[in-house]
Amino acid sequence: MRIPMMVILSILLSMWCSLAQGVPPGVNAAAQSRFGVGALPLSMGSAFTALPGGALSVYWNPAYLAAASPAITGMYTEPFGGGLNYRIQFLALGGHYREFGFGVGWFNSHVGGIPYTEENTTFDYDSSIYYLSGALRLTDERLKGDFFVGVSAKLYRDAMLQGSAQGLGWDLGLALALGDLRLAYCGQDVGNTRYRWHGTGQEPLVIIPWIHRFGVAYSLLQGKVTLTGDLYLDRSSTLPFQGRFGGEYTLGEWLKIRAGVRLDPQGDRYHPVLTLGLGIGPWKGFSLDYAYLHNPLPASGISTDTHVFSVSIRF
Repeated sequence: MRIPMMVILSILLSMWCSLAQGVPPGVNAAAQSRFGVGALPLSMGSAFTALPGGALSVYWNPAYLAAASPAITGMYTEPFGGGLNYRIQFLALGGHYREFGFGVGWFNSHVGGIPYTEENTTFDYDSSIYYLSGALRLTDERLKGDFFVGVSAKLYRDAMLQGSAQGLGWDLGLALALGDLRLAYCGQDVGNTRYRWHGTGQEPLVIIPWIHRFGVAYSLLQGKVTLTGDLYLDRSSTLPFQGRFGGEYTLGEWLKIRAGVRLDPQGDRYHPVLTLGLGIGPWKGFSLDYAYLHNPLPASGISTDTHVFSVSIRF
């Protein structure tokens, strides 16, 4: 276990240095991707860092690609009805060969019909993230467990009116599986991702903050029940520590029932988002997942309840 311990210590040291730097200006770019992807994780309160997710691991924890069966998965949702045309979609392919894992992915958020007051017209905003991921699994006979490490390189591409922006970032994932217990860490946009807009008047700098996610998961009743929790550390938020919790119960062979809660920061207090979901499959390699996110906003008197659908196909 010398190599894994050196990796863990290096990550903790780097994280400590990042905390000492303070919050840089211009953060919160690409915030639409931080709530997560996939109906399965979203239905469990987005507490998914410590769970193997197949091709979804491209986003949640690239380390688990070293344990992923070859599969393709996709997600589509329109979080808000009426008004703006707002949609989010995700597509990923992942798998492993022996102790090596691989994956590619695409996340996209699109907002159409944004009012452009200067010309009394509208315009669109489009943002994409392209993933290229690799992973490695190491087995330790003394601990009777597996250690996983993975990396995702990311290409950001944004477009709005005559302007465009693109930049490179990367994620780092670690996971330790000890029987029914799993511990994991995922750093999103390690070191803060930075890039600039072009074709605009001021060409502003985009800064995507380094998000730290720590996860734990435990299975019981011979794997029929899974409980999971995540601690998020986001220095760009007014409340940097955020908790997320979820659970899954397998009923029969094909049906899975899920629930969770996500504590989002709003001003100086936490706002709970309740989540529910169902999973059907796998049946001949085909799985269908659904998530419902109950997200009332009392201060504004509106609700942003969301329905999410995902499909996965294993080869």
